[in-house]
Amino acid sequence: MATGVYQLPNLLALLPKKPGGDISPHFKEADTGYNAWVHKKLGWFFAKEVYNAEMPLLAAMAWPLASCQELRAILAYMTSSFMLEELTDRCSSTKVVNNSQLWISTLRDTEGGETSRHPFIKTMRKELIPMMKAAVDPFHWPQFIASNELFAKNVIREAFVRDADMNENAANNIQSYTVMRRETIGTRPCFVLMRSTRRLYIPDDVLAHPLMTEMEDVAIDMVSIANDIYSFKKEYGDNGALTNLLTVIHKDPTTDHLDLQERIRYATKLFNAALDRFHSCRQKLPSFGDVALDRHVSSYADGLIDWVVGNIEWSLVNHRYNTFVHEKDRQNNIMRLNNRPFSSQHFVLFIVLSILFGRLPVQSLYRMFYA
Repeated sequence: MATGVYQLPNLLALLPKKPGGDISPHFKEADTGYNAWVHKKLGWFFAKEVYNAEMPLLAAMAWPLASCQELRAILAYMTSSFMLEELTDRCSSTKVVNNSQLWISTLRDTEGGETSRHPFIKTMRKELIPMMKAAVDPFHWPQFIASNELFAKNVIREAFVRDADMNENAANNIQSYTVMRRETIGTRPCFVLMRSTRRLYIPDDVLAHPLMTEMEDVAIDMVSIANDIYSFKKEYGDNGALTNLLTVIHKDPTTDHLDLQERIRYATKLFNAALDRFHSCRQKLPSFGDVALDRHVSSYADGLIDWVVGNIEWSLVNHRYNTFVHEKDRQNNIMRLNNRPFSSQHFVLFIVLSILFGRLPVQSLYRMFYA
């Protein structure tokens, strides 16, 4: 199905430059400290997965105004959410419920995970959460917890959809997929962390204004659309890109006639529509009766642009997606695919881990990290 050479869009050309600057000046310091922690704390196999994710680079690009302490707190959260994804991505809905509830109860109150023998929960409780609390503004902590409660709830919902235990088929419908993706991509908590790093004190009632919520929603849509475009090659090699927008477009009855290149163009149109809606919402925002608050709202919109652009910048250069074969292809936005649904690397990994553990690779990964 997906073979050949494909032209990807130049999404950065559609967006303004980041108001917060290119990258946090504290990137190298945070990167060194975080990688040292990963090397010390995680087993070799899982540490390789974390290194390959290049989370410090994403943090520094998406939060360009963050201090070193704030970047380390952001990385502590990203590590926690990365592990939630690993613990819920391919297991049964029952296991997803248990793991998600344990994860959020620990984040909400470290004593919530005190009785758990789970090694990562212990690490999360003793090291990662204290690191977050030390850097996140107390004003933003309740909003941060609330956004993660919604995130965990929707991770559970996604698992039930995946198990076909609910009368939904979000993977076959663009609109339903978009709505679900907003809550499972895990970006809302990151936006709270962004407000904290910028000292933006926006109360809940202002955040709940329809134009504010839509502006945030379409910013998330831009993040997820870009993410699905640039991660398609990796996901196609992993599992045929089963839950990716480009696959959903192919399954949706209104667009199932499109080939892959046309689906990429269609996804780009969706990105453009979201960007236009973002600008429209921002222009229509009313005054909230306070000069300082209005300034914070405007700065929040700047921060959302920083996040959308920073995420794309990271997607273009990170080794996790490995979208481009060489630098010339990256400069020209050329993606090359072969006709294998699974790469030889993943096949060998599957065989080795299956022989060693008699389980699926994700379960083996879980056991190797938590042994």
